[in-house]
Amino acid sequence: MLIRIVRREAETVQVGRTHGQHAVPITFGFALAGYVSRLGTSIEELEARAITMTGKFSGAVGAYNASTLFFKNPESFEAEVLVELGLTPAEHSTQIAPPEPLARLLCEVTIVMGILANLADDMRHLQRTEIGEVGEMFASNQVGSSTMPHKRNPINFENVKSMWKVVMPRLITVFMDQISEHQRDLTNSASARTYGEMIGYTVVTIKRLEGAMRKLSVDRSNLRRNFALQKGMIIAEPLYIILASLGHPDAHEKVRLLTLEAERRQQALEEVIKNDPDMKNYLKKMTRTQRAALGSSELYTGIAAKKAKAIADRWEKKLNT
Repeated sequence: MLIRIVRREAETVQVGRTHGQHAVPITFGFALAGYVSRLGTSIEELEARAITMTGKFSGAVGAYNASTLFFKNPESFEAEVLVELGLTPAEHSTQIAPPEPLARLLCEVTIVMGILANLADDMRHLQRTEIGEVGEMFASNQVGSSTMPHKRNPINFENVKSMWKVVMPRLITVFMDQISEHQRDLTNSASARTYGEMIGYTVVTIKRLEGAMRKLSVDRSNLRRNFALQKGMIIAEPLYIILASLGHPDAHEKVRLLTLEAERRQQALEEVIKNDPDMKNYLKKMTRTQRAALGSSELYTGIAAKKAKAIADRWEKKLNT
């Protein structure tokens, strides 16, 4: 589902944001491709962690005391029992199997929840009234707010963030349960029973977020409106980089002053550049590609679209094999 949206929006220009401020252009598909990559990596990690899960059938203290009364090779018998559960024997156990394999698995589960919460947060912020770049399609009879009929609250994305806050702190308990005195105590007997809830919450969260993303709509008019808010200030970065490459003695400061001039005049930065006497010689030295980036900031997206498509293709292939 997420891969499909990445492909669909790979060319959809969006203003990049760092620190909540407009940065340089990307595409919406490129932004989501980051989550495809992060989640894909975690899926592989979960599979790797699941393979390392161990078990034990080695008696009350792990020394095969009782097994040796019946079997010449109690370790072989242990392996035969555990293979029925899809587990391999721990190299060493006490009354319990070593806790680290399960702790590592639950670490990755928690990482997955963090990625999902991050994606939900991004979609929730882009759905703000004053941004409005995305929205979750509502049914005609669906209520968005109990008191304000005009609202469409991003409840699914908010619930994802809420469930992450339940799962993440539980990892502390997992680490605390790593310690068991001597060959076993019962200080983890109650707390360890809650581990399954971490996985349960994660499964519910994935289903909740998948449903929300499946209904996600992209408002291209608002994307264009927001992109144009700074009247071309986005080209400040390519401008100072190009000037520096052409030998300008203080490219960053020059461009900073040009942006202040553009704000004072309430003009587009590209217009101020064209009318600045100091810029004429530098403009002549620029390549056609460089001048095009300064003249149309929508073109200054790097390889965002190409990268988004490549990531979508790569992970679709990896996850389907």
